[in-house]
Amino acid sequence: MRGVPLLSCAVLATVVAIASSRAQGSPPPSTSQHGDTVTHRLAVDATQIQPAQFLYRLTLRRDSVTTPLGDQHFVITTLDYAGTPALLLARDGTQGVAAISDSLVVRRDDLRPLHWIGVQGAARVAVEFTADSVFGAMTSPLGKHNVVLGNRRDLLVNTMAVDAVVSSLPLTTAWSDSATLLVVDAGGGVLTPATLAVEGEERVTVPAGDFDCWIVSVEAERGAERVWVTKQGHIVVRAEQVLPQLGGAMLARVLVQSDSPALMPSSARLPN
Repeated sequence: MRGVPLLSCAVLATVVAIASSRAQGSPPPSTSQHGDTVTHRLAVDATQIQPAQFLYRLTLRRDSVTTPLGDQHFVITTLDYAGTPALLLARDGTQGVAAISDSLVVRRDDLRPLHWIGVQGAARVAVEFTADSVFGAMTSPLGKHNVVLGNRRDLLVNTMAVDAVVSSLPLTTAWSDSATLLVVDAGGGVLTPATLAVEGEERVTVPAGDFDCWIVSVEAERGAERVWVTKQGHIVVRAEQVLPQLGGAMLARVLVQSDSPALMPSSARLPN
């Protein structure tokens, strides 16, 4: 099975698949960026993000067939990064046939990105973030592309960044906001605008347990994702993304286990 491209900001894209689609005549991604007139508060409460680990299971559903894609382990730890109190958002596991890993360092106070390394199969991206710049490089079997962009205060980098920011926002029935997504693929890097909004609430059942959740949509030019965030503890327990490039297949991620003290019931916790 070919690699499955994710929501553009979420991870290092599956480079070979994207490059192949471009070679067959698909248009390149837009290089549009937020205008300064867009309101983006993203008033995060970063104190809600505490060290923890999470085990997620991925599946791909197309028509009536569901295909397992493997498990991914998310870990949040604290560290000091060049004198700045920070969080390390790390991920490793599989996605189909490809091994995947991410290490994103963000500021402890406002979750702004500082450093990112992502690997998916033979593709790798390394990016540094300053107050006003994003710079790094993307390498794959197709070659190397530099990433040089302006930075933004509302920048979301990968899957774990989306989870962390959404989990630290003051979600209510009428809540909405905007953000900027970092897209890195075989063509280089661009910034693209996105909207975030609570579109409902639901009690969901996942392997980790039953939870009352807010349903938050993340919509961008390249696709959309829905995440289910627990009302108690603000933990992402489910995520779904439609993949137009795979005929509308649904990529799903569900929480299997976690040791986060914010989660109940106790069955959601990893054994010591």
